Amino acid sequence: MDTFICQNCGVEHTELPSLAFDAPFHYDILSLVDKEKLAEKEDDFCVINHKDQIDYFIRVVLQIPILDHDETLDYGVWVSVSKETIEDYRLMFAAKEAEEKSYFGMLCNEIADYETSTIGLYMQVLTQLNGYRPLLIPYESEHSLVQDWSNGISRDEAVRRVNSVT
Repeated sequence: MDTFICQNCGVEHTELPSLAFDAPFHYDILSLVDKEKLAEKEDDFCVINHKDQIDYFIRVVLQIPILDHDETLDYGVWVSVSKETIEDYRLMFAAKEAEEKSYFGMLCNEIADYETSTIGLYMQVLTQLNGYRPLLIPYESEHSLVQDWSNGISRDEAVRRVNSVT
């Protein structure tokens, strides 16, 4: 049985840890000055106020099924959404409303396990009950991330991915 040391709590676990991004790619590439001047980032929301546009992001979970196991490899990623979506989702999130909704989003992190960029992949964003972060359902595509989501990966591959970043 594989064990993993949690990057957050330092405790050893047997279940796979989530592979999480602290911010969307669009925030990460800003200079420190621009982060302070243009961006508002929280744990679950990010807004970047450019001169000619405003970008809105929410934090979500992408679950890749693991073949022959009752677990998933979870990626904590960010998606870009519309102003209307972030406003609606913020209200639900703050009120911890028990309502399931669906939104359109585009993936905004570069997942290193894929040769082709994952930034900009179209996703359906599904809110969850009880205050859990939304889940992603990729739109149909030949991209290998979408194929992994559809077909699953081996546990050995999931462990390799976790070990490559921890």
